[in-house]
Amino acid sequence: MQKIMIVDDEALVLLDLTMTVEDLGYEVFCDCTDIETALSCLEKETPDAALLDIDVGGTPVWPLARALQECGCPFVFVSADSGHKELRTEFAGAALVDKPASTDELARALQSIL
Repeated sequence: MQKIMIVDDEALVLLDLTMTVEDLGYEVFCDCTDIETALSCLEKETPDAALLDIDVGGTPVWPLARALQECGCPFVFVSADSGHKELRTEFAGAALVDKPASTDELARALQSIL
């Protein structure tokens, strides 16, 4: 079963994403409300993919996205804010799903990167 990391600072959104990922047949590798916890999860193992909010508690997710890239882990940004310049430059090739994301949108995004 493929393992998915989920990072979002809003607890209810995180819970919804976690339930959706499980309903889609994936295992939740780690679900985090902050970047530091997510980075510490990466020290133990690498997930098969990740769903990342862009603004995590006021902190941009870029350091985690870079760490995932270094591990060879694909990811999808799940955010209501697609205006960041990094999405047009450094992460131009990354998948982006607008919030609120439907189950179908998340399923397609995960299928496209796995």
